[in-house]
Amino acid sequence: MTTSNVTHRYQPDWPVDVLGMLTIAVYGSWYYGFGVLIDDIGQGLDVGSAPLGVAFGLAQILLGALSLITGRMLDRFGPQVLLGVVGPIGAILVGFSGRAVEAWQFVVLFGVGGGVSAAAGFYGMTQAMLVRMDPAASTQRIIRLTIWGAFASPIAIPATELLRRTFGWRVAIEVPAGVALCVFLVSARVIRRVPRQGEMQRSSTWMQAIRSAAQMRAVRWHTVGVFCAYVAMSTLLVFQLSIMQWAGLSAAAAAGFGGARGVLQLLGRLPLQRALHRYGHWVLLAGARLCVAAACGLVLVSGNAVTAILYVVVAGVGIGAISALDGIVARVVIPTGDFGALSGVVTFIAALGGGVAPAVAGRLTDTTGAPTLAATVAAFSAIAAALAVVQTKRHAVSAGKPPAQEVRTA
Repeated sequence: MTTSNVTHRYQPDWPVDVLGMLTIAVYGSWYYGFGVLIDDIGQGLDVGSAPLGVAFGLAQILLGALSLITGRMLDRFGPQVLLGVVGPIGAILVGFSGRAVEAWQFVVLFGVGGGVSAAAGFYGMTQAMLVRMDPAASTQRIIRLTIWGAFASPIAIPATELLRRTFGWRVAIEVPAGVALCVFLVSARVIRRVPRQGEMQRSSTWMQAIRSAAQMRAVRWHTVGVFCAYVAMSTLLVFQLSIMQWAGLSAAAAAGFGGARGVLQLLGRLPLQRALHRYGHWVLLAGARLCVAAACGLVLVSGNAVTAILYVVVAGVGIGAISALDGIVARVVIPTGDFGALSGVVTFIAALGGGVAPAVAGRLTDTTGAPTLAATVAAFSAIAAALAVVQTKRHAVSAGKPPAQEVRTA
């Protein structure tokens, strides 16, 4: 089940760049833009942080739940349905959330639309597409994809802030959603060749793939680590601008530093190929998750330029590296033939953490009047994610040769 007969290159590298542009569009359309708009949306719809956190959390949970389906669809049919149908439907729903006049309408449209578009266009699926395009070249391609993805935040946050300031929060939702719709359709036309049913050895049924993977302790610990990491990162990314303003920065300054954090994600990705050869993916992933833990503390004291810059650097490096390293480690512990389906399962578990965390953090903030407790919980979650790397490595090594090596020697 873990070996592959696919040893040649199916596509040149430039389609990776197309998926990179899709990453910028989809992440920017709601994941990063939401933090810029949350206060204006709350005022416009007369709701607090907690209900809006539910909207973001619903998108995260649906991302995970639908990834169970889209991952299997990728294994069986290739990427066309995901990029040409599923993703565009999600982008359209996100766009319509900008027309909501009641809080419940926004929660439903934004939550469902965000989850649907993410299940087709977030890293869980695009990285799986790269693995199935050419398993042997997947590490380099994942790094290349996430380098593109590093521009999502620095493009989306300032652009959303400009649209919000100029046209209001409704247009600031609609325009990025429209861009995401267009890029999905372009990607569906370009990404034409991904191995599917019959071209790779895979489990005969989805449940068989799940049962087989559930018996692998490395896969279980990897899932736990991703879950905890997403609890921390989701809390941080959703509330970073609000927390920075609470700490003393203006809205414009907070948006600027938030965008800079996205640019500095490149510091966690550009040197990654060399760092992998020197330190290995286990050490780097644990270190990246500890950086996120430190960032959760730094953002609380980011009310001046010095600490804000320090937060931007630490958070940028940590989050930037995690996005690539999670895919690289998954490449090691998850069998290639069922990579789409099992990536969907991991994405589902992670999305539960990433989805519940903003709602809990919003409630804690509303109750205490300060974000301190929410940021502290996020920091401890990131530390737990780092400890999970140790267990993942131990069980992966004790299990013998990982799937990634089997593919390279097939």
